[in-house]
Amino acid sequence: MFGLQPQQAPDLHRIEGSRLNELLHRNARLCAQALPLMEMLYEQLSHAQSMVLLTDASGVVLHSLGDPGFLARAQQVALAPGAQWAEATQGTNAVGTTLMTERPTLVNGAEHYLRSLQFLTCSAAPIFDHKGALLGVIDVSSDRRSYHPHTLALARISARMIENQWFNDKFSQNLRLHLHASPQRLGTLNEGVLALGDDGQLLGANRRALDLLNLPSTALRRLDLQQLFGLSLGELFELSRRQAEPAMSLMLHPAAGVKEGSALLYGRLSPGANGAASPMQFAGTPAAVVPVGAHPTPVVLAGDAMAVRQASALPPAAEGHSGFESDTAFSPLLSDGASVSGMVPADALTLRESEMRMILQTVQNCQGNMALAARQLGIGRSTLYRKLKGVSTDLRPGL
Repeated sequence: MFGLQPQQAPDLHRIEGSRLNELLHRNARLCAQALPLMEMLYEQLSHAQSMVLLTDASGVVLHSLGDPGFLARAQQVALAPGAQWAEATQGTNAVGTTLMTERPTLVNGAEHYLRSLQFLTCSAAPIFDHKGALLGVIDVSSDRRSYHPHTLALARISARMIENQWFNDKFSQNLRLHLHASPQRLGTLNEGVLALGDDGQLLGANRRALDLLNLPSTALRRLDLQQLFGLSLGELFELSRRQAEPAMSLMLHPAAGVKEGSALLYGRLSPGANGAASPMQFAGTPAAVVPVGAHPTPVVLAGDAMAVRQASALPPAAEGHSGFESDTAFSPLLSDGASVSGMVPADALTLRESEMRMILQTVQNCQGNMALAARQLGIGRSTLYRKLKGVSTDLRPGL
């Protein structure tokens, strides 16, 4: 593999001095948004002998933090700032494989190519920007005896939170269209978000939006709102305002690439800055009349017909509440296809508690400033209030 031999020592060469400072400067925004979340992620790790790493898009470690004893051992195998963890340098490892596949990766013990690394268990997740380009990787590395199946999920959640914060900061002044297959999950970490220009051009999309629309990131360069949903920006505004008008039909442009039979999507408009959102509904079921019930201003994109329909609205949401029932932000990240009505395994409950503690820790770190905590978490403030409302008091000491 890349001319490496399993018995050889890891490459201990590190970028240092002015070269490392230059690299940190180029990635300053990523580091600023990732470091608080790295600290929260490390606090969720119940075992010692572990550390959290952030790398750039080439696999160079930008920051690391963790158990002091384990950090000393980790430096002996180049788990330190300036070290290179691409597969060509270190063989099969979680960071390097994540860079190659752009997918979350677990490499446990003997799965590492170099034998000197086989004392590790590593869980890594990619971080993408608003155009779908790889920004870097967040990784949890531990002694393999400390392996826990939830660690990869926590790395994925942390990556999603960094991405959402990156996206929200980048497009805080722009109109955004929020999307999800479930209206209860709008405003959660797992929603898709499109940023729109004044002319309806797609300025950016988070990774979940591309997944929901079944579009490659390259589509952002060629599609606008009209081509994607068959709606001009004015029509989208009108659709979001109209409450009890007759349904209207619009054709979805073929260039959108939405496949027949794709899942029902719900959406809402969010103006720039702190404007309120307006819920809508999108569907891609083939030529079907979708029962939208009382959900507000649905836009139904149905297979061949691609009809856009409008239905009655929900009563206006109270201030500080989204108008939806309470939801869970994190569990969809683990299995988007999982039923929300089925039985929840016991180990999923343990993970959910850990994830809720991450939210609570953010609120505590922000000294109760809910607006700041919501921004750091990459979710809406009303969603944050809604989640905290149902939390048991034994999970929130000091709040």
